[in-house]
Amino acid sequence: MPTRPMRPCKHRGCSALVPGGKTYCMQHACEEVKWKPDAVRGNRHARGYGSAWAKRRDRILLRDCGLCQVCRRTGRVSLATEVDHIVPKAQGGTDDDANLQSICHPCHATKTGGERR
Repeated sequence: MPTRPMRPCKHRGCSALVPGGKTYCMQHACEEVKWKPDAVRGNRHARGYGSAWAKRRDRILLRDCGLCQVCRRTGRVSLATEVDHIVPKAQGGTDDDANLQSICHPCHATKTGGERR
């Protein structure tokens, strides 16, 4: 059976090649988010992301003009698709507007991977 071709690491700016089936090189493996099913972690409403969160999310995206705040601080311009807790809720963060920022998916994955270390 033929093997899968090597692919580049999914970390932004990393050109290391990884075997097919893997997504990150050994250096960036900690950034991979391993999701648990809703039966284990609860659905979005049980975790506090119901309709009230959807309204808050829309308000934060509008406040930040739809731009990723992490990219903006580094001089890049990219479209934000998600809203992130600056201080994670697991570490005592709240849903206060001051603790929320608009963020693009690659930056959010990198930030979340770093927090899980």
